Amino acid sequence: MKKLLISCSMFWVWMVLNPNSGYSQSGNMSDITMPNPGEINNQPPPSNQTQRDDLRNSPDPEDLIDTTIVEPELPEETTPTSTNPDREVNPENNPEDIEQISPTETIDPKELDLEIVEEGESIETEAAETETETETETETTEAEPEEVAQESDIEATIDTQAYELQLQQSNLNLALLMQEESYATQIASYSKIRIYGEAPSVKEISQRLGDLWEQTGKKAAFINVSLQKKQIESFTVLPSVPPSLASANISKNQLAQPKEIALRRTTKNIQRKTLLATAKEFRQEISNPRKIRQNNYLESAQQLYKLIIEPIEAELEANNIDILVFAMDSGLRLLPFAAFHDGEQFLIEKYAVATVPSFGLTDTRYVNLSESYILAMGASKFKGESANLPTMALELGSVTQNASRGEIYLNEDFTVANFKAQNRRSEPFPIIHLGTHAQFNSGKFDDSYIQFYDEKLQLSALRQISDELGWSTSQNPPVELLVLSACQTALGDEEAELGFAGLALQTGVKSALASLWYVSDLGTLALMGEFYDRLDDTLIKAEALRQTQLRMLTGQVAVEDRKIKLSNGEYVALPTNFPQGSFAFSHPYFWSSFTLIGNWN
Repeated sequence: MKKLLISCSMFWVWMVLNPNSGYSQSGNMSDITMPNPGEINNQPPPSNQTQRDDLRNSPDPEDLIDTTIVEPELPEETTPTSTNPDREVNPENNPEDIEQISPTETIDPKELDLEIVEEGESIETEAAETETETETETETTEAEPEEVAQESDIEATIDTQAYELQLQQSNLNLALLMQEESYATQIASYSKIRIYGEAPSVKEISQRLGDLWEQTGKKAAFINVSLQKKQIESFTVLPSVPPSLASANISKNQLAQPKEIALRRTTKNIQRKTLLATAKEFRQEISNPRKIRQNNYLESAQQLYKLIIEPIEAELEANNIDILVFAMDSGLRLLPFAAFHDGEQFLIEKYAVATVPSFGLTDTRYVNLSESYILAMGASKFKGESANLPTMALELGSVTQNASRGEIYLNEDFTVANFKAQNRRSEPFPIIHLGTHAQFNSGKFDDSYIQFYDEKLQLSALRQISDELGWSTSQNPPVELLVLSACQTALGDEEAELGFAGLALQTGVKSALASLWYVSDLGTLALMGEFYDRLDDTLIKAEALRQTQLRMLTGQVAVEDRKIKLSNGEYVALPTNFPQGSFAFSHPYFWSSFTLIGNWN
């Protein structure tokens, strides 16, 4: 059993480090400041000999989270249904688990019996790159004959357990590297994007966050969360103070170098199935339009806050963090993080929020988007069976504000051919707003699509268009922001999660703003009208979204007498057949659905 465990662990790590060579696209993890993957499409992948040797060795005992190593538990079933740890708790894939992960199986945050283990990386030293081989002591048992027949299936299941064990035993820097490569490989495998280079180290991420702080005035923390069978591990990287800021006119408190540039928090005594049930309940409660007069979502919102945010909250506050950038494990990627709740406040009242598939696959370069030219396309009616979007003409008009801000193409002008034609112009559009249906469905990558007036465009076809237009090359400036204002994402499905989490990367843009569930036309119209106004004032996308969400939460954006009132005092007139009266968008159903994916700057 010992030999089997070690060999499975090494095989899993080898798979992480060696993506399928048949992938048609490329992504670059080797340089987090210059991630233009399209420029290296024709280059051969780097030699496997250059990969880290330390991933092939077991860690030093001093780096163990626990000094006692316990043999991973084998599944009770003789025939496992899946090698994916998340599929085993998905009722759509494994009906036998439906009762076990019922949304009623949640946890009271006041009664959680959690053990949080802390580990940090000092600013003065980097984590050791070379690991010493150690033996894992395990007890062996004699397999019954019928179990031997299923050995290959059991080996596949052990891969996941072996990865978790190796992650737990690795030091902070190596563990985060493994997580980065794991998430990147998941995205690559799903969307057929080839990944080149190495994931960034803790120090590289910290320095990059510091550079962005200098450029934008906002301090971001990167949070990578690993959801394991019986515990949660989070890896938080804080920004280093750039040397150029040392002499700047900034308070000493702001310029204090963090005591640790990276934090590792292990929350034990929490089952994966239980947490996934809580996450599912949270999204179901908050996304139900029939419950916008209720606050049933608060219990699960507080549970998730306690598990994911509270273990690192003191360090976030001590380092004056402004933005939380999440890279989440399967089962957690489709959560509206902005609506996490500490018992008194929503998370968005403290921090701006964004998500990335991984740090290394994100183009983090900053560009000021104030008064950027916008290509606004959409449809209020469609050729075919797609549902109409009656307020779309109003939305596109609100987005562009006036003729000098952008151009509108509605209904019959919203075609793939015209989309390509407009994006071939000599002066490109930094922002593309598509007011239309988009679906991130379960199943294959090409089952997800964006609806144009007369056809559905698969995400892979959109990626081909972006390559054709040269969005990912230095010859053309990249599209800074793609907005999908009426999209919807399947809940509880790994493929839908990957499609949404990798939206920016898959479509060849730097960042995307999209919704986890379909919000009413009225709520979308209000959010979009406010967002573009905030984008002109706040310098960065994540803060523009946060300010929009706060203004909806506090009633500064609301409906009054057939008009949507924006926080700047302007109004968006509604159709004359719209009923009289006032309406607030304070429920998180309206404002927490929209999520920023990719570049948050």
